[in-house]
Amino acid sequence: MEQYKTRPTKQFLRRNSAPSIDGIQGADAADFGVIPATSIMLSRSTVLDKAPSAAASSTPPVPTPSPSMQAARTHQHRLNAAQEQRTYQDSRQRLLGHIGTVMGICEDLKRERRFPVQYPKQPFSVLGLDMKMGHQAVNDIHKLESGTLSSLLLEDKLSHCLGHLDNLRGRVADTSSKVLVTGDLNSGKSTFVNALLKRELMPADQQPCTNMFCEVLDATLNDGVEEAHAIPDVTQYNRLDSSTFHVIEMRHLNKIIMDEQPSSRYQMLKVYTSDRRSTNESLLHNGVVDIALIDSPGLNTDSVKTTAIFARQEEIDVVVFVVSAENHFTLSGKEFLLNAANEKTHIFIVVNRFDSIRDKERCKRLVLEQIRQLSPATYADAEDLVHFVSAGSIDISEEGTTPKSVDAPEFARMEQRLRAFVLENRAKSKLQPAKHYMVNLLRDVSLLSESNRSNAAQASADAQRQLEMDQPAYEHLLQLRDRLLHRVEKMAGMATSQIQRQAAARLEAAVQAIGEHTIDQLEYPGILLIWQYAQDLADCMSQRLFKEVRQQENMTKRETAAALESIHTMAVEHLGDFPVRADVDSMKRNRHCVTIDVEATDFFDLDEKLSGCAISLGAALAVGSRMMGVKDVVSSLGGVNNIRRMVIPALGIASAGLILYVVSDMRSALERKLVRKFQAAARDSAHTEQQARRMARESRKVLRVEGWDIQARLQKAIETKESQRNEMTEVVHTSQESIEYFTALLEKSDQLLDKVASIQTDSTTRLYN
Repeated sequence: MEQYKTRPTKQFLRRNSAPSIDGIQGADAADFGVIPATSIMLSRSTVLDKAPSAAASSTPPVPTPSPSMQAARTHQHRLNAAQEQRTYQDSRQRLLGHIGTVMGICEDLKRERRFPVQYPKQPFSVLGLDMKMGHQAVNDIHKLESGTLSSLLLEDKLSHCLGHLDNLRGRVADTSSKVLVTGDLNSGKSTFVNALLKRELMPADQQPCTNMFCEVLDATLNDGVEEAHAIPDVTQYNRLDSSTFHVIEMRHLNKIIMDEQPSSRYQMLKVYTSDRRSTNESLLHNGVVDIALIDSPGLNTDSVKTTAIFARQEEIDVVVFVVSAENHFTLSGKEFLLNAANEKTHIFIVVNRFDSIRDKERCKRLVLEQIRQLSPATYADAEDLVHFVSAGSIDISEEGTTPKSVDAPEFARMEQRLRAFVLENRAKSKLQPAKHYMVNLLRDVSLLSESNRSNAAQASADAQRQLEMDQPAYEHLLQLRDRLLHRVEKMAGMATSQIQRQAAARLEAAVQAIGEHTIDQLEYPGILLIWQYAQDLADCMSQRLFKEVRQQENMTKRETAAALESIHTMAVEHLGDFPVRADVDSMKRNRHCVTIDVEATDFFDLDEKLSGCAISLGAALAVGSRMMGVKDVVSSLGGVNNIRRMVIPALGIASAGLILYVVSDMRSALERKLVRKFQAAARDSAHTEQQARRMARESRKVLRVEGWDIQARLQKAIETKESQRNEMTEVVHTSQESIEYFTALLEKSDQLLDKVASIQTDSTTRLYN
């Protein structure tokens, strides 16, 4: 048969494959618990007792190496194994350190909330988000606005990464390798485990008997004590905490394992046992590969999914699938292999009970064809991964003894290949997943850092360019504020000054001409009603001036409205259209009138009479001196007595004339007197000046409202512009900090990526010569 042909003595390990036993001789084989090939071939007939003597004689004898050659090969093997172990330990320690550093990067990135984070267009390997909107997935993650949403999503993803990294750290720190033994019902899994342990530990029967997962570990992990721990909750199990498990004596082990309802009490069973073979021959603890065997229940419709999920766990280094040579792969076995192949590309397959098959070549051909369809990668390395054995023919030692006969060569070869397969897969299953995950995670961090650094640089450049482009507009707005407000103030001042001058001039003119507009409007009722006439005249003058004030107020409104329109139009040209808030109708009107009281003296204009008399007296005195000669003449003619008789009538006539004159001139005197009195009252109260200032003040209030509105709009425009510029300045500042942060993060992740990528996780050491 092909797998028994002599192979070259020097061979490198292939991926997921093991070196052939034919290349191991003497002490080399003993180091891995394998008997030298020469002894195996010579004792084959005694072990199997079924092979014809012709077959034995047809097998070419293997030359026996010299003692010096055996010693050299043993020494080389030990050197290679030690080198492999040192390489693994070095890679393991470096990975543990790098995992802590990567977790620190993730923690720092998770806590960093100062800078907005945006997902890049390129897809992520680890940090990718699976977002759905309705029933459709959202693929354009990069279109999410950088802000709270994307930061929270990234924070949640980083939390998941931290948990996974912590699991990987525990996985890398674990020094043991776990081998899951599974297969169809009644395929001989427990028998196979007992054969590997060379001890009757697991219950074996013609009927299915293993009803729960049983993990077999070396007793040194339990302080050298042989016992079984029945675990109700695997996640809470702690060997040092007795409350998390129940101790089962070894003599009751079969009863617990064969319990038909174990899941109701226990999820798993951990069996700590001692391998009585030497360290080099031990499978559980041999100094190079420490193996924990997990015996699983047989596959059926109910357990196939559970076992497949168990096999996909990261803690499982190697899956050994035991198939019955009589039944080949059942539907349950095929389903398991298809599911497990998604996570474990190479499956170690043991075809048990092969000694009961008559046409062995046909059995091999059919089984290998099924493997080719179910696991092409396993089929490619079928020589190392597929073995046809009979576990039931292996000599099992009794309590406290060692096996008396050697194993069949097929089983010895299978065991040796399993050891080497586990040794190689130890780095592959423990270190390579951590390395692969960290490489992908660091690449994602680098991609995220590079993308966000580019985004920050672009945002900074855009903000700076926008600031430069906006600078002229900002300066123009500041200049416009000063210039426009100055022009508004100037126009308002000119308008109010003009209104005050016009009002003062008009009202002063009205006061001066108050008599002309009022006397003609009243009808004189006669001397008997002259008092009423005087009252009416006073009221008429007051109303006349009040009317003039109202007319001037209306004119002031019109002039204020015109000035307001001019100011508003000028502001609209620079600020755009906006409503006029000022209202000329809000200008207050005058409620004060100039009034005078009529007095008795107002009917007599004595001042005018006295002035006339004074003039007459002056004339008489001037002429008197010239009339002295006439006096002498009169005296000579009439005498003194005649003169005395003429004085009294003359005085009466003069008095009557005077009274008649005063009565006839009373209306004119009254009008003159009241007009002068009203003008004096208006002048004394500064009525015209007050009204002019009041109108100018009211006009100023209206125009000031418009000025304030313009100033407020200008200030708002400036504040808006300054706010925009402050935001852009803040963007520049934040972008610069973001650039520095993501640049440092990028450099750190790239350097760490190089270190992680340089870690050796594939076995390249030559184990056998």
